[in-house]
Amino acid sequence: MKFLSLLAVVLCVTMLTAPVSASEIHANTGFQFDWWDSDDDSNATQISIPLTVEGTYQKYSLRLLTGFASTNIELDDGTDESLSSLLDTKLNFSYEVPGNLPADILIGLDLNLPTGKTDLSDEELILIMDPDLISITTFGEGFNINPTLNAVKKWKDWVAGIGVGYLFRGEYDFSENTENYDPGDIINVSAEARYYSQSAWDARVFGFFAHYFKDEQDGTEIAQEGDRFLIGFGVNYDQAEWVAGATVRAVFRDKTSKLREVSGVPSDISEGNEWVGDLYYIRELNSLTTLKTTFQGRYIGENDEDSGSGQFIGSRNKFTLGVGATRKFENQITGEANIKGFIKNDEETEFPEEIDSTSYKGLIAMISVSKSF
Repeated sequence: MKFLSLLAVVLCVTMLTAPVSASEIHANTGFQFDWWDSDDDSNATQISIPLTVEGTYQKYSLRLLTGFASTNIELDDGTDESLSSLLDTKLNFSYEVPGNLPADILIGLDLNLPTGKTDLSDEELILIMDPDLISITTFGEGFNINPTLNAVKKWKDWVAGIGVGYLFRGEYDFSENTENYDPGDIINVSAEARYYSQSAWDARVFGFFAHYFKDEQDGTEIAQEGDRFLIGFGVNYDQAEWVAGATVRAVFRDKTSKLREVSGVPSDISEGNEWVGDLYYIRELNSLTTLKTTFQGRYIGENDEDSGSGQFIGSRNKFTLGVGATRKFENQITGEANIKGFIKNDEETEFPEEIDSTSYKGLIAMISVSKSF
C-alpha cells in the first residue's frame, strides 16, 4: 500500500515553504540493481529502469511514472524463475485552488494505468517477494483511480495539513488461478504538523489511517485486510552546509479476515506491530556536490497468536545503511548515485506457510540522471 494521501500532504506543505517557478518540466531516468541472499541458499536479483516526467504550470502539476523491471529468483530447492516486463504507468495530477481561503487547498487525482504484467503463472508467483527484500513486488494491477483532497494552513512558526483519499481499485486477473480478482477499495486519512523554531531546529508529527474494503473474486468475498494506523515524529537540524535529522514511526494493524476459509486456516489473522527509526546526515561539499548518509532500523513484533496454531507469525527485523552523492552539471542536469546494504532476520513463522528462521543480506545500487527544462 502506498501512502498517497500522506505524500500529498507532505508535497502541499513543501509547496508552501519553497518557491516554484511559473512553469517547469523535469525528466528523470536511471538504473537500479537489487540483490539479496539468504542462509538457506536462496537468492534473487532485480534490474529496473524507471522513467519519470513531471511538469508544473502556475497552480497545476502533472507527473508520469513508468518503467521496466527484470526479476530473477533461485530457491534452495533448485527452483529458478525469471520475469522481464514493463510496469504499470502512474499518472498524478494536482491543482492548487487559488483564492482567499482559510487554508491552502490541493486537489489531486492519481491514476494507475495497467501497462504492466498480470495473469501470472503459478511458477511466476514466487517472484512476488517480501518488499523488505526487493524494491518492485507488484508487476501489474488493474485500472485504479485515487482522488485526493488536501488542506494546509500556515501561521507563525507552524504549518499543518490534513489529507483524505479514496482509492478505487479495478478488477484484473491476478494469476492463472485467480481470475476476475477485485481488490477492495481503500479510504485513507493523513495529517501532519510542522514547527519551525527560531533556531536551526524544526520538528514534525504525522499520522495515517487506512480502511480496506473486502477483496472479491468472481463476485465472492475472499478477504479483508485489517485497518492500518501509523503515527510518527521527526526532528531536523539545518545548518548552512549540513543537515541532520531523525524520524520514528509506529504502525499498528487490525486483524485481517479470511472470508473464504481454507482448510485448517482460521478466519482471522493478526499481525505484529511495526516500529521504524531513520537517521540521516546530508553534507554540502560545495554548490555542486552533496553527500548523504542514511540508517534505518525496522522491527516487526510477533503476532498475538499461539505457536503451533497454524496462524503464528514470528518477529522480523531489518537494518539498512546507505550512502549517496548528488552532483549538478551544466544545462540543468543533475546526477545521483546511491548504494544501500541491509541485513534482515525473520523468526520462525507458520502463516501463510511454515518457514524456519532465516537470515538475509542484500544491497540496492542506483544511478540516475535528471534534467530540468
